[in-house]
This record gives sequence, C-alpha cells and structure tokens, in this order.
Amino acid sequence: MAINPNTSVMPPFPGAPAPQENLNAGKGLAITALVLAIVSLLLCWVPFVNNLVFGLGFIALGFAIAATVITVKRKSRSKGMSIAALIISVVSIIGVIVSQIFYASIIDSVANSIEDAADGVVAVDDGEQAEVAEATTLALGEGAAIGDEYNVTVKAVNLDATKDILAVNQFNQDPEGQYVLIDLVTEYVGSEEGDPWIDLSVKLVGGDARQYGSSTCMASLEKEALTVPTLENGGVGEYQLCLDVPAEAVKDAKLFVEPTISFDNDSRVYWAVK
Repeated sequence: MAINPNTSVMPPFPGAPAPQENLNAGKGLAITALVLAIVSLLLCWVPFVNNLVFGLGFIALGFAIAATVITVKRKSRSKGMSIAALIISVVSIIGVIVSQIFYASIIDSVANSIEDAADGVVAVDDGEQAEVAEATTLALGEGAAIGDEYNVTVKAVNLDATKDILAVNQFNQDPEGQYVLIDLVTEYVGSEEGDPWIDLSVKLVGGDARQYGSSTCMASLEKEALTVPTLENGGVGEYQLCLDVPAEAVKDAKLFVEPTISFDNDSRVYWAVK
C-alpha cells in the first residue's frame, strides 16, 4: 500500500473501526443512585424512619460518586443524572442531620416540660411574663366565659389559708410554703356534658415567675372538686382548689383559668387574687 507523501496521518488499517465514545456508560449506576437519593430526600424528614434513611443516603452517595466518575471519564450522556444524584444524596444526608437535631430539641423540650409540670410548678419565660403583665385582669367575684363550654367566676382567693386547710382534716399535712385556697363557681353551657374539675385548668402565676397548679396540694378540702357531679347545659357547680406555694410567690400574683386542653392562650382569663 502506497503512502501519500502529502499527509502526515496514516489512514486506519482496513477493517479497524474508528474509536467511539460510550454514550451510555454508567447509566444504570446513575439511575440507581438517583432513585436512592430521591427516596432518601423524601424520607429524611420522617421521624424514626430517617435513622434508616441516613444509611440509605450514604449508599446513594456511593453509587452517585461511582456513576459520576464513570460518566465524566467516558463522556456519557448520563453525566447530568449522576451529578444530580450526587447533589440530592448530599442534601438528604444533611436533611437527616438537621431533622434529627430538630426532633431532639422538641423531645428535650417536652421532657423538660413534663419534668417541670410533674410537681405542679412550671417556670414562666420572659414572653409569658410580659403577657401576664399586659393581660386584662378581672376582680374577684366577676365571671367570664372560658372556651365554649363554661362560664367561670372566681368567688374568692385566700392567699394564706394554711390554718384553715389544716383545720379541715387532721391528716392534712403542713405545706412546704403556704396554702392558697381558691373558691370557684362554674356553669356548663355546652351542648353535651362536662366535669369542670377535669375540663378546666386553674393556675396561680406567682411573683417569682412560676406557675403553680392544684397538683401542688394534696390536702382535703370542705368543697372537693370531685364532689361536683357531671353537669349538663345550665348546670352549676361550686368547688375549691388549693395550692402549695412559697411565700414570695404570693406577691404580685395573678390567677388564670383556661380549658385543660388548650393550644393557645386566647381562651385564658386572668383574675386578681385580692
């Protein structure tokens, strides 16, 4: 075979195919990585499930890295798919970490609230203190609607009821601080039936930036809440609650009543305590 002197490039040997790029190289790997990455991203915010998704995200990342290397090296059409899988898998892993931190903070907050409320005492933050200070306060003897089912009147509040409560029952024990006695009158205005001692929550907001509930006091009273029968529409029940609070909490204190199950403070009504 004669060589053309006017060219410096040797023609290919007869029968030798021209070199071609593999346009589909790594396609299957890229698809697998993309599917796993998308599943990881969709599930990374689901509590408990995202524990498994964390591992799935790393598997997707491994496939995506391998697919990206192959597709870039061989100039495959699947390069964009593999890069997308790489990005999504990284985002899913970050999503798992962020969601775990978020859910952990919620769990800690709930646990702390339960721990604080177990003894009937809950700390009041600055925002709640400001709300208490600005809230409209009713005088003793005034009534107000609490939610959609009750009209409540705080009839009286005895801020130093220790002697009175100890005199009710010989088995009543001395308080850690001092007993506060609250007299309530409740009228059920709902359409079904209600038990005010279950449906209503009564708390004293002390001057020490803490809320005190009735679970602080286990003493027997003259008018026990449990003695109030189930009320139907128009039914009225009168009962007492006692609180065990430190002496310093009584200063500048307020009382509020709200539905036991309440997701906001709109249905909360405040009363003065003297």
